[in-house]
Amino acid sequence: MNLFKSTQVGVVLLLVLQIAVFSGCDQYEELTNDPPEITTFTVPNEVEYGETVTFKARVFDPENNPLTYTWDVTDGTLEGEAGPQVQWTAPELPSEEIVPPKIVTVYLYVRDGGEEDVHKEATVTVFSKPYKIAQLFSGTYTLISKQIKGDPVAETSTLRLTPTTYTREIQSDPGAETQKPTQFITGSHKFVEPFNESSGTIHWFPTGSTTPDVSTYTWDGRLFVIFWPETDTSHIYEK
Repeated sequence: MNLFKSTQVGVVLLLVLQIAVFSGCDQYEELTNDPPEITTFTVPNEVEYGETVTFKARVFDPENNPLTYTWDVTDGTLEGEAGPQVQWTAPELPSEEIVPPKIVTVYLYVRDGGEEDVHKEATVTVFSKPYKIAQLFSGTYTLISKQIKGDPVAETSTLRLTPTTYTREIQSDPGAETQKPTQFITGSHKFVEPFNESSGTIHWFPTGSTTPDVSTYTWDGRLFVIFWPETDTSHIYEK
């Protein structure tokens, strides 16, 4: 065989073998590359409308490869570079403060250069404080005591609350021989800062009125004490 041709064939075979070896190594590395693992995923359970919080993640990669992070949310605004932590601002409170909570889903995708990524998701409850507190107060209350300027007043009354509305069913002087017709007062109510689940201020808006009746309150989960400063009147209701 011609020595020159033999040398050419040898070189070609060597190149083919090198390509096969390197290709096999790449395929082997790809097949043996373990995906990263999201070991911690820190997302708050609930936040107020408009509040800014931080989402955090900790990721372990067996090969210590560079990682790419992608965050996504169904509402609100993400800020900052995409990395193991990112800031998120919850959606703004609508013009009407008494709104129910909404659920926002948070997604995190992490890739280490392989063909597939790993991901996790969690939900955040976005709430308005007035609505949240009003939910706690919702229910039916029975009047057990009424006083005007410190003097007891005979009256039976039932107060029904939803997160946004109220109904008072009143029967004055139930011991009188001649009963007056039962009085119904309906309207909306609003908790006014500062307030919490045990004390604060409520504005009551009777149906058809734009001017609130202002009261303070205390509540222990059972007894609901309402005081009306303008008339020096107090009601103690039991849930």
